[in-house]
Amino acid sequence: MGPDLEQLKKDVVSACRILSRQKLVEGFGHVSARIIDSDQFIITPRISLALVTEAELLTMNLNGEVIDGNHRAPFEAALHASIMKIKPRINAITRIHARVANIFSVTDRKLEPVHNHGSFFAGGVPVFYVPDLISTAELGEQVASTMGDQPAVLLRGNGQVTVGRTIPEAVMMAIYLEEAAEILHGALQIGTPIPLTIDEAAKRQVEALPPVDLERANEVAEVTDGRK
Repeated sequence: MGPDLEQLKKDVVSACRILSRQKLVEGFGHVSARIIDSDQFIITPRISLALVTEAELLTMNLNGEVIDGNHRAPFEAALHASIMKIKPRINAITRIHARVANIFSVTDRKLEPVHNHGSFFAGGVPVFYVPDLISTAELGEQVASTMGDQPAVLLRGNGQVTVGRTIPEAVMMAIYLEEAAEILHGALQIGTPIPLTIDEAAKRQVEALPPVDLERANEVAEVTDGRK
């Protein structure tokens, strides 16, 4: 295993620990990362993200076939393969079950940003209304189409997907998504929320995800995983 692949596996496990610590996943959920300059990606198996190790990670191709690894692939591995295949700029995916964001997947209230960290979801987070688990390439392609160019999509009654150019970015989108949902949900209890405009959101994005935040995310992962 080359040094780049070894680091990629470490980063995937770090992402798992962060998502678990943030309670964005419990027993279910998965993380994947593209092996750059290949048609393969690393993905977590059917093991809790709080417990999965580098040795247990699987390598799959864009057809959803396991290339390397001894554990069972996630039931929704096709979701990751489809997004990776259709969106070549996406290099990392989280499949999470954030509870407040899930509320917005089962109502007609759009999850739209009202604060700086939510600015990445300007215009509202799209919802994939089919309640099935994403277990086929066809459903995966439909989710990818519903997501469009957004960094997240809500799966009706079934959690969320966030994506990024890097593993830290996909993880930060997962954290920001639930924060956006929590703040909007709270605002709805006491008044009429004032969403960010598209222009306001564009300006806030520069402030909301500077390189220092990505470095901080990695440092938190290392502490959580016992490497510091």
